[in-house]
Amino acid sequence: MTLEEIKAYLRIEYEEDDELLSNLIEVSENYIDSCVGSAYKNDEKAIKLANLLQKKLIADMFENRGTEISNSTKRDIMVTSILDKLSLIGD
Repeated sequence: MTLEEIKAYLRIEYEEDDELLSNLIEVSENYIDSCVGSAYKNDEKAIKLANLLQKKLIADMFENRGTEISNSTKRDIMVTSILDKLSLIGD
């Protein structure tokens, strides 16, 4: 996920939050990898799912202005179902 991709997704045209967004990109990728490993990175469809999840995580963290994944986000049906699917890749 690039800074430009996430700024386009969030419809952000200014640069003031670039550092925060860059941190959120890193945190969200680390979160996904810590939950499911990295085997999904070898599967094109799984990468698309992970990118969708990453956008959701970043949007939630950006809205809350923090770098923690909230418990409500962790319990979100979309989040849990994508994490479940990604965890099965490579098994």
